[in-house]
Amino acid sequence: MAITVDRTQELQWVKEGRVFYATHGALTTPAAFETDLVRQTPDLMVRTPAGVVIVPLRVSVITEATGAAVFQCLVSACDNDPGVANRTATTPVNTNTRYAQTGSSVTATITATGNSGTAPTGVSDLLRVYSQADIDAIAQTAHFEQVVYAPLWGRGAPCIVGSDTSVNAFMVYVGNGTSSTGYILTAWAEFTYDEFYAA
Repeated sequence: MAITVDRTQELQWVKEGRVFYATHGALTTPAAFETDLVRQTPDLMVRTPAGVVIVPLRVSVITEATGAAVFQCLVSACDNDPGVANRTATTPVNTNTRYAQTGSSVTATITATGNSGTAPTGVSDLLRVYSQADIDAIAQTAHFEQVVYAPLWGRGAPCIVGSDTSVNAFMVYVGNGTSSTGYILTAWAEFTYDEFYAA
């Protein structure tokens, strides 16, 4: 039987050890974001190998410092492999500590510099955020998540990423016209292609 995609299943997927997360920036060391949005320079990317399907559950972007310029964020998916050039691997972590030693079947990468190698194709843009004002100008600091992508809860377009024959990718981009730093938290549920589609 194929997997039913519904928000009521999220905790069940966590219980089953299917949900993983990856972050960019850690503790008090934020990531340095791009100055603009460029397709081949995602700040965080999750690559699904052939035979694996993911359902993105949540992306949070929290800025720490922003310059006095336009702030943008884009969440998207593509049907090819954008490559791993200029990327830094980060290890996905299971959100159920019972399965802490169970590794993810996908690869996650982070960076804020350099071209990934291949232009994404079949792109679907799932959430876009744009702020004209300097976010830091709000009481000198941002006390909230500036970007929340939670498609099963009505925040952004839902998507399914994965194929039985090729690498696909889920990507998060952050851009600030001058400079910015902050954190990205991303979570997804993971399945084999066959169990997801009951192929």
